[in-house]
Amino acid sequence: MRKIHDFDLKLLHLFVTIVDSGGFSAAQFKLNMHQSTISTRMNDLETRLGMTLCHRGRRGFRLTHDGNKVYQLCQTLFNDIASFEDQLDSIRNVSHGHIKLALTDNLATNPQCKIQQAIKHFCNDHPKVTIDTEICDSYQIEMMVLDGKAELGITSSEVPKDGLTYIYLFGEKQCLYCAPDHPVLSIPREITTEDLLDTPIVERGVSHKITPLSNTKNLLHLASSTNMEATAHLVLSGNFVGYLPDHYASIWEQRGEMVRVNAPSLEYIAEFHLTILESKELSLAATELMHAISSAHQNKKPPLHFSI
Repeated sequence: MRKIHDFDLKLLHLFVTIVDSGGFSAAQFKLNMHQSTISTRMNDLETRLGMTLCHRGRRGFRLTHDGNKVYQLCQTLFNDIASFEDQLDSIRNVSHGHIKLALTDNLATNPQCKIQQAIKHFCNDHPKVTIDTEICDSYQIEMMVLDGKAELGITSSEVPKDGLTYIYLFGEKQCLYCAPDHPVLSIPREITTEDLLDTPIVERGVSHKITPLSNTKNLLHLASSTNMEATAHLVLSGNFVGYLPDHYASIWEQRGEMVRVNAPSLEYIAEFHLTILESKELSLAATELMHAISSAHQNKKPPLHFSI
């Protein structure tokens, strides 16, 4: 049984190029060879295979019955080689890749957030991939993704940015909180916007006008922060009322250090999205992590695209 060597593969590739070109003369340009050289190498291939693959002469180029079968086998062979090389490259790159993941803060206590499980699953499958994580606000993360400084982001954006794709993951409930001795708690009914006009409020920050109180005039916006922990410090000081995720604020509620303000009409749901650059293909490692995160959350909403 004759073994296939590298030289045979080169001759077979030459044969396929000739067939695809429609003959020796037409294949000269693609192969960058003189017709006499092409003819010599085809003779070598036929000798090595022990069969005639094609007829060439006045009647033009045409495959023999055996030549047609060899051509079909070559198509399968080269497709298999290409597939093998792609899979090998995928294994190599995923196994030794590096990913930059940027997240908004204080998501770990949200029971709907499955990022931890996704990372665990990914690391079990690809233990040699390194993951660099950073905590920023949503606007900063979007800019990092657009600038190529992060491949994947977890954001909660009020205004999606052009050039990014947003894949819905989960939501969280944002409620107003204050310290147990705050005067607002003395109001014996549901709190309205009017009740808070003279109350110092923690705003979300210049680029995050997303709360039901953000655009209310005459409120005392004496502090601002895009960071949930910083907001918690301000609320715990006793001077401010501010929005916090219910799962995060429960830490201090259970200690008796923070109270949810009775204002259901002023509560809202913040949505979190896996955020990627629309126009650039992710690395293989980042693609695997993206799939792991998306699969862990089993998102129901279609991704949002905003092209530049």
